[in-house]
Amino acid sequence: MKYLFAFLLFVSGMSLSASAQEKIYLKNQKEPISCTVREIGTTEIKYTPSDAEQLVIAVPRNDVEKIVFKSGRTQYFTDPLNDFSYYKGQKKWAVKAGLFSPALGYTDLYLEKSIKPGRSIEFQGTIIGLGKNRTYYNSYTSYQNSNMNQRGFSVGVGYKVLKMPDFELANRKMMHILQGSYIKPSVSIGYYQKNFVTTDYTTGSYSLVRKGVVTSHIAIAFGKQWILDNTIAIDVYGMAGLGIDNYRSQQMKVQNEVNGPATYVSDDVVPYSNFGYTRFGRGSTGVTLGAGVKVGYLFNCKKPKEVGGIDKMRDRLKQ
Repeated sequence: MKYLFAFLLFVSGMSLSASAQEKIYLKNQKEPISCTVREIGTTEIKYTPSDAEQLVIAVPRNDVEKIVFKSGRTQYFTDPLNDFSYYKGQKKWAVKAGLFSPALGYTDLYLEKSIKPGRSIEFQGTIIGLGKNRTYYNSYTSYQNSNMNQRGFSVGVGYKVLKMPDFELANRKMMHILQGSYIKPSVSIGYYQKNFVTTDYTTGSYSLVRKGVVTSHIAIAFGKQWILDNTIAIDVYGMAGLGIDNYRSQQMKVQNEVNGPATYVSDDVVPYSNFGYTRFGRGSTGVTLGAGVKVGYLFNCKKPKEVGGIDKMRDRLKQ
């Protein structure tokens, strides 16, 4: 009888020993590690395996999803660089303007919002005509000062994917949440009117005809944004894409109205400088290239204040 009792005590002890082990769950491993946790540091976690008590093994803290302790308490781990709370106090909104766009006949305005670490959404609005009045060069006459008088707008949206740092230095924040190199796919549409210049081949005289141009643009921008003192944004970028518009067909209409039906547009091979990019190619579709510099101001949207005692009472009831 006493042998049976001793055996039961042994089995019970083994069971308690196994259940007393802590478990580390790694992000890239299904089965947990049964062990005794020795140390939880800022960059790594040290443990002793249950089947090798003489060893102490370290794993990167960012590789650990959670630890279940002997007491039953569970501690979860997140990468601080991907945790919104890590950037507490940083402004998540930025309003920006194209630095050189007014000199090219338009003004670019941007509104960017961080939606999570490494990701932001950027809205764009372009006021065509708010800036220098462009002039048109007519290759058939010596008159080169025909004002375009461009007037219109375009709107667009882009999704920024920022490059995040691979590591953190001793509790020091590596960057602002809106700072870093990025890739931004974007789409935009626009409409504007301008003066087209055409020449009467019979008399040699020129005339101005006002037409509307519809544009659409799909692009990928590559850039880098710096944040100064959580207040000023400087964004430098280059982009390439595909542009579709009716600029050439409007040129053809103007030429036909003056000279009768035509079979081609004289400057169809000349790159078309749109407001924000340059399109290459014949007809209505072509490859686009562009670049620019943006400067802006950072801010936060304040939460609305509570109004009256009803809101306070509602919050107390929720608690």
